[in-house]
Amino acid sequence: MRHAHGTATALPQVIPWTQTSWMQPQMHPYDRSFYDPTSGEYTVGRYLADLRARYGGIDSLLLWPTYTNIGIDDRNQFDYFRTMPGGLEGVRRVTAELHAEGVKVMWPYNPWDTGTRREGSSDQVALAALLKQTGGDGFNGDTMGSVGLAFWNASLAVHHPLGLEPEGGGTDEALNWATMGWGYWRYPAVPAVNRFKFLTRGRFMAHVCDRWAKDRTDNLQAAWFNGAGYETWENVWGTWNGITPRDAEAIRRVAHMQRFFGADASGGLLLSAGWEPHTPEAVQPVVFASRWPDARGRRVLWTLVNRGDAVANGTQLVVAAPSGGARWFDCYRGTELTARVALGTDGAAATASLSFPLGGGGYGCALQTGREAPDGALSAFLAQMAAMTKAPLDSYSAQWRVMQQRLRPVPPSPPAASPPPGAVALPAAHSFLFSTRGLEIEGDDAHGVDAQFPWEEAPRREHSHTLAVPPLFIDRHPVTTANYSAYRRATGYAPKDALNWLSNWRPGWPFTTPPGPAPLPPKSPPPRMADWPVTYVSLDEARDYCTWAGGRLPRAWEWQYAAQGTDGRLYPWGNHTCDSCWPAFATGNTFLGPEPVTAHSPAGDSPFGVSGLAGNVWQYTDEIADEHTRSVLLRGGSNYRPDGSHWYFPNRGGPGSGPPCTTHNKYFLFGESYERAGTVGFRCVYDRPAPATPPLGPDRAAGIGV
Repeated sequence: MRHAHGTATALPQVIPWTQTSWMQPQMHPYDRSFYDPTSGEYTVGRYLADLRARYGGIDSLLLWPTYTNIGIDDRNQFDYFRTMPGGLEGVRRVTAELHAEGVKVMWPYNPWDTGTRREGSSDQVALAALLKQTGGDGFNGDTMGSVGLAFWNASLAVHHPLGLEPEGGGTDEALNWATMGWGYWRYPAVPAVNRFKFLTRGRFMAHVCDRWAKDRTDNLQAAWFNGAGYETWENVWGTWNGITPRDAEAIRRVAHMQRFFGADASGGLLLSAGWEPHTPEAVQPVVFASRWPDARGRRVLWTLVNRGDAVANGTQLVVAAPSGGARWFDCYRGTELTARVALGTDGAAATASLSFPLGGGGYGCALQTGREAPDGALSAFLAQMAAMTKAPLDSYSAQWRVMQQRLRPVPPSPPAASPPPGAVALPAAHSFLFSTRGLEIEGDDAHGVDAQFPWEEAPRREHSHTLAVPPLFIDRHPVTTANYSAYRRATGYAPKDALNWLSNWRPGWPFTTPPGPAPLPPKSPPPRMADWPVTYVSLDEARDYCTWAGGRLPRAWEWQYAAQGTDGRLYPWGNHTCDSCWPAFATGNTFLGPEPVTAHSPAGDSPFGVSGLAGNVWQYTDEIADEHTRSVLLRGGSNYRPDGSHWYFPNRGGPGSGPPCTTHNKYFLFGESYERAGTVGFRCVYDRPAPATPPLGPDRAAGIGV
């Protein structure tokens, strides 16, 4: 069998790190522990320090900037790396920092991304070139059952062999070029066996993955029993599924054992070609063990799991006693064991019974060596495990908690006594029913998907609350490119990083080449775009414009009130669909831009005469954040969505879409170059002087800022 004894056994000599990549989180680089938006700097040290403190650190990571934002415009999956803060050079520096800390870097590959801008070369060629350019070590094949040979050959062609990790785990044939895979396993009482590791004689690395698990015992026991890795995934598409203290401590202990017994210094026992899962040497009914002998039979490791809830005391293993004698160690608790030896008929030692306690839902480790005293490395390891396991796992909390979110406070704008140019008046609403639903593809209320408004106890997908809205002025149309040009001329604003800024003002747009560093765009947009909504601006750039204009961005409920009025309508013009009331919907690999802001007025106007609220450009409203993720609630939808996959950013006409007045989507925030999108614009609102007897304002009614 070639996949068991041919090329696959040679691959680890080319990419040996894949065999010992035990702990690997999928993570988003916009995680607030990894990137500081205030300083505009990556904080790799802070990120890694947090993981080391909580669960002992990682061996590789899956750096994922694409889904769920991908599909908001025509940027392809590789463009999301190009538009990360600092561009590809920033990615290269981050990768180098991670390497200096002993952490390998994987990228995602999204094979379903066929509807966005095309590269001009095959995906496998583009991916290999970009990973070489940035120093990346491999990729995870999102949704892929296996990774094709063409990807391996493309990496060899640029002299940069890559670790290949299909989400679906792989196939027998692909073991000839892929040494990794995710493990979406089942967890019966009797542990399943990692078939690919068995076929490759200990050389294949699976990362057990169960992204929504709140109790990770099943996952981690399966990994320890099989000598497999674990996907320590917590930031799941912006929803925080945090590892509990008990599971974090279990990960710390298991990873420490894996790193020691997977290393060359200890004989690489967890890579043993003689691995015997479900060894009959385990004698307890709910305890299962794998046997890992070294090539010479001098050392043997046993990895054990207790699948029961109660402590298993007494004899755990009955093993053959070596003729030359041996020593045995409880390598979980870091102590030497006194074996109970049974003699054979010839009077020589025949079997050795090893006894030690194994906690309910716990992990065990036994090591057999020769009669010599432990060497320095083993002695140090045993001392470390003794200190680490002094407190039982059950003394750590197993309680899972939802991550709380907060809306960013919004200071009022200077009161405007009369409508600013281009604005219309919104009367006060003393009892407005704010009802909206998030369009996220994945996640549920049990894990805290979508958003948490101040009147809610936890994040959830659907929201309904009655509140007061004070009188306001609001821009009748979204801010146009002509408006923004006037702002630029008045203020001289130019961003520190102009990557992807006002991209459609630049000669040659719409581009067929990837976004990259470029001079500042012209001060004025092309004449044909003068009445287009301004796009390719970040959230902070939109805020700055509104401040200059004397206003601010609308709150999510203010935007909805302007679009909906008080009758709960689904669309600004009513409850019926109306093709002439909003722009035609476009797909294709190239986004050709929005329509003029006046194109569908007055037919598409709201009850207050506000235009362009549906289906032309998404519009910035509230920023919402938890400890790890920042996002902005986008309202209204746009006129573009790539086709070919349901995984693209949900929008009108696509899977998971909904009426614009009662739905929103979360757009994750990072740096300005990353946030700027061709389909996202904004409008401003302007606070009005307080009446003599003011109604209860929205901040007080909603509990905001209290």
